[in-house]
Amino acid sequence: MAMVTFTLDGREMQVEPGTTILQAARAAAIEIPTFCYQERLSISASCRMCLVEIEGRGKLEPSCATAVGEGMVVHSHSDRVVETREDMLEILLANHPLDCPVCDKGGECELQDTVFEYGRGSSRLRDPKRVFRDRDIELNQVIVFNANRCIQCQRCVRICEEIVGDVALGTGERGLDSEITGTGNSLKDCSHCGNCIEVCPVGALMSIPYRYKARPWDLQRTETICGMCGTGCSLTVETRDGAFKRVKSRFDTGINGELLCAKGRFGFDAIDGGTRILEPMIRKDGHLTPVKWQEAIGFIAASAREVQVRGGAIRGQISPRQTNETAFMFQRLMRRVFKSGDITSSSRFDGLQEDGAIEALTLAAGKLAARRPLATLLQADCLFLLGSNVTEENPVTGYLIRAAMKDHGKRLVIASSRPGSLDGLATAKLRLRPGLEAQLLALLTEGAGEAADDSMAEFATAAAPILAEADSISLLVGTEFLRSLAAAAVLQWLAHAVAHFRAEGKAVQLQFLFDRPNQLGLWDMGCLPGVLPGWLQCERGTAPLSGRQGLFYVLGADPASGSYGRFLRDTDCLVVHSTHMNKTAELADVLLPAPSYGEENGTFTSNEGRVQQVQAVRPALSDRLAPWQVFKLIAEAMGKDLQLSEADQILAAISAEASGFGVFEQENSADAPAQVSQAPILPPFTACSDFTASRHFLITGDSLFQSGKMSSRSKCLSALSGEPFVEMNPGCDHVANGRTFVRITSNGESYSAPLKINKAYDQRLVFVPESFLAQQSASFLSDADYPPEVTVELYNPGK
Repeated sequence: MAMVTFTLDGREMQVEPGTTILQAARAAAIEIPTFCYQERLSISASCRMCLVEIEGRGKLEPSCATAVGEGMVVHSHSDRVVETREDMLEILLANHPLDCPVCDKGGECELQDTVFEYGRGSSRLRDPKRVFRDRDIELNQVIVFNANRCIQCQRCVRICEEIVGDVALGTGERGLDSEITGTGNSLKDCSHCGNCIEVCPVGALMSIPYRYKARPWDLQRTETICGMCGTGCSLTVETRDGAFKRVKSRFDTGINGELLCAKGRFGFDAIDGGTRILEPMIRKDGHLTPVKWQEAIGFIAASAREVQVRGGAIRGQISPRQTNETAFMFQRLMRRVFKSGDITSSSRFDGLQEDGAIEALTLAAGKLAARRPLATLLQADCLFLLGSNVTEENPVTGYLIRAAMKDHGKRLVIASSRPGSLDGLATAKLRLRPGLEAQLLALLTEGAGEAADDSMAEFATAAAPILAEADSISLLVGTEFLRSLAAAAVLQWLAHAVAHFRAEGKAVQLQFLFDRPNQLGLWDMGCLPGVLPGWLQCERGTAPLSGRQGLFYVLGADPASGSYGRFLRDTDCLVVHSTHMNKTAELADVLLPAPSYGEENGTFTSNEGRVQQVQAVRPALSDRLAPWQVFKLIAEAMGKDLQLSEADQILAAISAEASGFGVFEQENSADAPAQVSQAPILPPFTACSDFTASRHFLITGDSLFQSGKMSSRSKCLSALSGEPFVEMNPGCDHVANGRTFVRITSNGESYSAPLKINKAYDQRLVFVPESFLAQQSASFLSDADYPPEVTVELYNPGK
């Protein structure tokens, strides 16, 4: 492609055709001021701050919207341009309130900075300033709007509509009367992500939790990684004197740029929520009693030796919010000291206990999954979202997918249990019961098997030609199916689908969309039965979850809230090593304190496979040992040596044992041509047609404002979550949101909450966020399979 040659401020440059003057200037480090321009948003060209002079043209042109032409001569700082910028700023300031001393944007305001750099220094306008509103408007629980400060750049409206997909903001009136507004001056239906606050160049949109809390120059900033889901968003956490104040994000940093979801932006206060475990405790006479570290360590060592002598089982479970370094040392403790390979990293993924599941996971996640930027995968002709409720579990990933769909030649195919904001962009979509992914993949690759219902058959008919026509396919797969007993079959069919499409000459890439920040990292570190660091195979060494258990070491997790809960009371010694009290901690025989997220350094491995640095934003509380230090003390008490005593030694050991750790965009089996093997066996399933109107399947998972136990400790997110609800499509019109209640019944247990109507659901599926379900009962998730069958009854409590 021939380059375009032009001259900018006396410098001759060559750029690709279609490059705008503003893009060329920024690439050459020539500053042109802007207000309405934002790189990922559509061009507005309304603020007129980026006007430049082009020789041979009578009027000034907006550099953000003007493409470079061959031989063009451009002046970005001519006298005419400078005078026009001064005029534009003078007009903006004519009605802009001079309340910088009390404005939260003071010290980081783009208008402030631009006026300082380009302003005239005096004003010729003497009329009284116009006042749109006498009071600020609280649009929702986290966003407040000051109409008088708004400069009508429209960044907030465009990021809401084009990237987030909410269309919660708009413009009312016209001309000088224009005003940014939500429906009815509120944003009740928005996703509360706060991205409008981030892109606002002035103090028009502000964060309520941060309002009047601090000044930018008083804050200490720490760059770290979000601890909510596996997207791996970069955060700038700001504190003052060790106290958390707010989270921001930068356009030039990380996978997300300035984008964050509500959980990432407003959920960091979780580090100050809940009831902290402050000191070691041992249960004595039925009560947890504070003890010294030495006594707690000695008790654990003695209990472990006793279990080993009598041949009892020792289990370990670690939370996917733990760092890679902690996970590596935990599996060392379990395998080298406790002599047990019974290690799990989620109490939700019961499907991994089934025969063949770990082997299938090793192939799919350990070998086939692409470890490269999501942006690379989003360049594919066809994006296939399978079993992923990305809108609520990985919202920023959803934003990036939406942005990628601006390419009109791209096709999006969605098969998920829950509806989401991306459905409207999909060429084909299906509400899919978790566990039926294998049946769907069989239809799409082999034309084999039986469709669960007419909807699946219709979807397969629509999606098959899209996949056939695509030269490149990116499979973005959620993890809800891992709760199901069909997990092994689904993983096998995923591998088969990759091989099938590659055999047709297509470029196929696979990535999993985890809803926890370090699920992939824990598996890389060997926190799986039968899997060593680097996905090397070994003896599984697991014992059945029945009968009396020996010792159960729980690190950061809360299995009592899930399907493991019924087994914990049959454990001789329950060791809970955690930051906060929870249901499992209440049952503990030994309780050990730990530093929380935000209080220790380490690494997470994102869904992309990128190893990212997690930084402490404040020191841990006094006498708070790092988990790996505790493991070392336990090993020494049992006469063993874990050999690693410093953080850098742990990283070196990980690199030595886990092949490829930290290597990104590597050429591996994700790129290799796959040999198509015989199609896997399809598991049996219950056809949807077999279910009556009162029988349903209960699905659960994260909501837009909740992500496991950590988010439940956030006061801000808890307020946004509101009261419990049951979301479903009742299939009738005589019921109403809030006034009608739903009673879910299974195995003698019931759960009741107000109805939230969503007609985009399959009528056989009902959804309750896991955080609400866990508050009342975990028995629904202790069924033999997921999703469990339940009976649903609609009723009016007032009658």
